[in-house]
Amino acid sequence: MEKLVAQSQVTKKNAMIMAIAVAIFTVLVIFSLYKWFALGIFQPIELMSEALVLFVLVERMAAKYTYEMDKKVLRLTKRGLLGKVVHEVPYRDVFGIYRYKPQLIGVIKFRRTYRFNSAIDGRDVWTMAYTAPGYKGKMENRRFYFKPGNEFLAVLQEKLPGKVMVPEEEVIKTVLTKEKKEEELKQGASETKN
Repeated sequence: MEKLVAQSQVTKKNAMIMAIAVAIFTVLVIFSLYKWFALGIFQPIELMSEALVLFVLVERMAAKYTYEMDKKVLRLTKRGLLGKVVHEVPYRDVFGIYRYKPQLIGVIKFRRTYRFNSAIDGRDVWTMAYTAPGYKGKMENRRFYFKPGNEFLAVLQEKLPGKVMVPEEEVIKTVLTKEKKEEELKQGASETKN
C-alpha cells in the first residue's frame, strides 16, 4: 500500500471568522496596554487573559496538521507556533472513527484527548478512539479530534473495515465489551490466586 497523506485546509469562511476574532482580541490587548501606559491603570489579570486568548486563537489558525497512513500506523503531525508534535497510532489499537458530537458527559472515560484539527479547516470533525499504554504501562482509552476529509476516510475504511465512519454507539459498545472482558479476566486471575 502506498502512503496516503491528508493535510489541513483553509476555508475562506472560517479564516474570516478567526481573523475577526483575532482582530477583536488584538484591539482589547492594545486597549489594556493603553490603560496601563497612558492612564496608569494596570490590570494584569485582564491583560494576561486577553493575551492568552489571542495566543490560543493565533495558534489554532497557524497550526498545520498532517495525517499519514503507513503500513501499520496512522501518523498525526501538528506543526504550530510551539513546534512539531507527532503521534503514531497502530491500527490494531483503534476502536473506531466516528463523527464528532459535542456532549457534556460521555459514556467512555478518555484519559487523554488530542485536538489535531485546524480552526480554519471547514471539513467535519471526526473522533478516533483508541487504546495506548499510559502510566506504568497500564492501557488507557484516548481519542483524537481530526479533520481527515472524505477521501482519506474512505481509504482508512478499507484498512479498518467496520471501524471507520461508524455510529458512536458501536464504538461505545466495542469499548465497554472489551473493558468487561478485561475485568472478568482480572477477577478470574485473582480467584485463581486465592
